[in-house]
Amino acid sequence: MKKILILLGVVISLIGMVACSTKVKQEERAMTTAQKYYEQLVAGNYEGFVEGTMISQDTLPAGYKEQLVLNAKMYVERMQNEHQGIRSVKAMRAQVDTLKANNSDEIVAITARAFVALGFADSTKEEILVPMVLRDDVWYLR
Repeated sequence: MKKILILLGVVISLIGMVACSTKVKQEERAMTTAQKYYEQLVAGNYEGFVEGTMISQDTLPAGYKEQLVLNAKMYVERMQNEHQGIRSVKAMRAQVDTLKANNSDEIVAITARAFVALGFADSTKEEILVPMVLRDDVWYLR
């Protein structure tokens, strides 16, 4: 009986470790992906940044996509004017959440809040919250 309880405890521990490992892996992926999208933005790849948004994964009218690209460019220009530009992008941490359907274990969505530190040329820093969503095993900006 004692051996069975010990074995049961080991099995439960292993299941817990695998579940936690999966969550940590997704947190790492969300955090790293957010950093890469913002690095594209800073490098002037505005279209690449917009492609990383969940909105762009749906059918968008060309004019709306152009507006999103223009908004990204204006953001970088504003940071240039206010802080002499963004000089570094560093992922800090992420928190993953699983959204389930009402009264069910069915997973509706997996989202994350990634925290990214922006370093500016004027030596100031800002930590921003980057909402993310997992779709088809790819993290997108929300």
